[in-house]
Amino acid sequence: MPLTLSSVAIAEKNKLNTDSAFLVVLRIVIPGVSEPVRIVENSEDITWQHPSDTTPQTYTVFPFQINEISDSTSGEVPQVTIQISNISRIMDSYNQMYDNYIKANGYTPVTVSICVVNTKVIAADPTADPEVEHTFELSQPKTDAEWATYVLKAGNPYQRRFPQNRILRNHCRFKFKSTLCGYGGAETDCDGTLLKCRTLNNSTRFGGAPGVGLGGFDVT
Repeated sequence: MPLTLSSVAIAEKNKLNTDSAFLVVLRIVIPGVSEPVRIVENSEDITWQHPSDTTPQTYTVFPFQINEISDSTSGEVPQVTIQISNISRIMDSYNQMYDNYIKANGYTPVTVSICVVNTKVIAADPTADPEVEHTFELSQPKTDAEWATYVLKAGNPYQRRFPQNRILRNHCRFKFKSTLCGYGGAETDCDGTLLKCRTLNNSTRFGGAPGVGLGGFDVT
């Protein structure tokens, strides 16, 4: 699929020689780590705002290697291997924080955004969108004295629930005390059942569907 580049990036790409550069940056969101890991393949730090951030952030020069991201016509989930320098053991510490988070809160994937930015574009506008961006989930992490190696894969659409919403006979699909729920009393907990909703005098806003019968559930 052809890439859509900014007009400045296209002009810089087509020049015989240019003083700008296309840089690969990584924004790694690790549950349990307060801030995303932001690194860039360059000779100096850069300041840039990823679309998920609210202000420009510093991307630190840090050694990493990334293999080629290829398209597949056979329906396979794309994968790419990334190696990040672990000589300082900083990636080991992040992995330990992530492990502690999973033990306390359950599994949440690490997400990695691989972006390409042009130095001339972000110098003029640090909030400019990346020229290219791919987002992956972390799998099979391993570390040694030199590298932290990660296999990153795109989310598999076949593992997502479809249709997205389910209508259950005796379970409310609304978040407790949300606008759809409408409950504004002093109770702090709800198990989502119709009985509980009636106890709270809020059954007119019940988000289940008692009329679907006893045969299971319908999907919408």
